[in-house]
Amino acid sequence: MKIEELAKEHLMVEQTVNQYSSKLLKEILENRASKKDNVINNQLLKKLVKNYAVVEQKLVELNDLKNKFLGIAAHDLRNPLTSIRGFCEILLEDEDSLSEDQKEMLDIIHEESENMLTLVNDLLDVSVIESGKLQLQLDRGSIKKVIEDRIKLSKMVAKKKNIALNYSLSDIPDILLDANRIAQVIDNLIGNAVKFSPSGTKIFITLKRERNMAKVSIQDEGPGISKEDQAKLFGDFQKLTARPTGGEKSTGLGLAIVKKIIEAHKGALSVESKLGKGSTFSFELPLEA
Repeated sequence: MKIEELAKEHLMVEQTVNQYSSKLLKEILENRASKKDNVINNQLLKKLVKNYAVVEQKLVELNDLKNKFLGIAAHDLRNPLTSIRGFCEILLEDEDSLSEDQKEMLDIIHEESENMLTLVNDLLDVSVIESGKLQLQLDRGSIKKVIEDRIKLSKMVAKKKNIALNYSLSDIPDILLDANRIAQVIDNLIGNAVKFSPSGTKIFITLKRERNMAKVSIQDEGPGISKEDQAKLFGDFQKLTARPTGGEKSTGLGLAIVKKIIEAHKGALSVESKLGKGSTFSFELPLEA
């Protein structure tokens, strides 16, 4: 073989080796760069997770502090408000000794103290529930009797607005429940139905058994709730588009408390509503512990 051919072949081999060497070097460098990027990304991710954990812990501490403050403030306000309301009731019993102006002012004080006491009690409930200290006093009892008792107490308020309370309550076996908390739930749901219903309408209250659950429903003939408002129903301090028909006050906390009480009983709360066609609030409680 001629020297020229050998040189040419050597040159080709050298070029091929150089080409593969360059390609290999490029891949090595790219691999190193990728590994370096992964290391940097992992470091940034760890830092981000750490910072998130710190912020989350801070939010938990602030929420606990908020709940503690609400509990203290609400507790300190409840006693004087109860006294104010009680004094007004005593004075209003002796109407003959009061002038019309005095009676009117006492009525206003009594109503406002009642509204403020409701808010204070709701704040106490929220504080207890959010702090994880809600303790149910569970006992086996009749949910039918609880509903019947609450209907009797609600009839007077409904009558003032010319609203009829109709009910159909099936016989349900005794279940495990906190009777006082479930009474609070029923009071809130019937109270809301009365509050948002026009004069001359009806409210239907039913109790029936569905599978292994006791289902309670409160249906009204009010204005209904829009889809947008339904998404906000069970949040704290929520004010909806629909307004009370008799000028009643609302804290915006009632349904949030109701939901948490029902969930603490291992139950479920739901709503069905269409604008202009009323609303039905239902909750289910397990028949078996």
